[in-house]
Amino acid sequence: MRKVAGSLIAFLLVALPVRAEQPQGRVVEDSWEIVQLEGARVGNSHTVVREVERDGKKSFVTTTELKLNIKREGQTFPIGMESGSEETADGKVSRVWMRQFQGGHTLLIMEGTVKGDELELTVKGQNEKRSTIPWDDKVIGLYKQEKLFQERKAKPGDKFSFLSFEPTVGGVLTNRVTVKDYEEVRLLKGKKERLLRIEEIPDKVEGPQGPVQLPGLTAWLDKDLRPVVSSFEMPILGKMTLYHADKLTASGQSGATKDIIVGSLIRLDRPIPRPNQTRSAVYRVTIKGDDDPGTAFAQDERQKSANIQGSSFDLQVKASHGPRAIENPGQAKPEYVKSCFWIDSDDALVKRLARAAVGNEPDPWTKAQLVERWVHQNMEVSFTRDFCPAGEVARQRSGDCRQHSMLATAMCRAAGIPSRTAIGLVYAIDRIKGPVMAFHMWTEVWIDGQWLSIDATRGEGHVGATHLKVTDSSWFNETSMRPLLPVIRVVGKLSIRVVSVDQED
Repeated sequence: MRKVAGSLIAFLLVALPVRAEQPQGRVVEDSWEIVQLEGARVGNSHTVVREVERDGKKSFVTTTELKLNIKREGQTFPIGMESGSEETADGKVSRVWMRQFQGGHTLLIMEGTVKGDELELTVKGQNEKRSTIPWDDKVIGLYKQEKLFQERKAKPGDKFSFLSFEPTVGGVLTNRVTVKDYEEVRLLKGKKERLLRIEEIPDKVEGPQGPVQLPGLTAWLDKDLRPVVSSFEMPILGKMTLYHADKLTASGQSGATKDIIVGSLIRLDRPIPRPNQTRSAVYRVTIKGDDDPGTAFAQDERQKSANIQGSSFDLQVKASHGPRAIENPGQAKPEYVKSCFWIDSDDALVKRLARAAVGNEPDPWTKAQLVERWVHQNMEVSFTRDFCPAGEVARQRSGDCRQHSMLATAMCRAAGIPSRTAIGLVYAIDRIKGPVMAFHMWTEVWIDGQWLSIDATRGEGHVGATHLKVTDSSWFNETSMRPLLPVIRVVGKLSIRVVSVDQED
């Protein structure tokens, strides 16, 4: 049941038309679902299960394709993912994978092979990364998940849990299931049917700043205990509902729905004049349903949480203008200097662009500002680009704040400057909503013992007190989207009020 809800976590991060590569074998199941968002049809999900022979033993290979049409800044684009698993006849998972594509170009392939109590992972894109993670042989694959309620003969009042692998966070999830009661459910074309309701909630995932709750799922089962309808809330996007359908109906025309950028904007109570010239500011932040809101935003020399009351707190933010004298500044950790899968600063083109940007400049802060200016002036703005390693951004030379930040961070490392990405919110003016906070990504550099901010999307040489950081990451040893989990914690739950602003003279 987690196969679709889990894959949708990546929707905020990637723009990937799917190109399925199906294995050979006897088809034992072929099912389709229509996907609706807030009642509007936006795509489909297609699952195929094949029986194959491995060393004389029977295995089941399950592949699920997910395809949607989404709007981002007014531009419509297809988004999707292919994920799969192979499991033995007795339900033991032997392989897992996830593939992402952009047209005919393969962007990312994740393949995992179970070896005892470990999963050996290989992630291939512009470069390759191999790693291992702990594995539990109680993890069940996609085929077993499809049959789970039939095997358990689910009935009202039942409670149980199962383990699944979630590729977008690169780990094993515990999913807790409660079987409720029968209820009347409206199906496609208005037809109603009495179905058995089940609720499934994954345990919180440990993120960089504490546990994060991923979306739960509600499903309704027919008399054969097979899912007919499933529904869940996705951050920014809204309520997703999937309906079982035949191939002809499910593969029909789908339209785009609401703009995911517009839907994520957080309206402010008043405008902030000259936002990048703000010296400091205080914001009253409320995070709906969060019992520890003060930990949801990063705490550092630039911003602090204070006056925590219930689900609200004051976020005190300072501008970042340049280095100041610090006694015993120390050294940045090696992870902020090294090349890695996403911040591949040893890429030949990234290094060449860094040399072109900084020339013979010896001062680290000036070098960082030169990188910021180069990326700002040489990147074309596009809201349909995928989330990819910096080396690929260097070749595309286009994207939104994510691509600007990834490339600037990698170029800074290539120029010898420790760096990381920062993810959070930035002040903006929307033509409909007026003053807002928008989700944003920028770069931080380590200069003389302190982290300083640059923003290649804006190219102003510094940032004011209108950049609110949720989290930061070196991306070292990461091939999943785990560094972005703190954003999942707050997206769709925030309200912000401007308490005070101190402007520069």
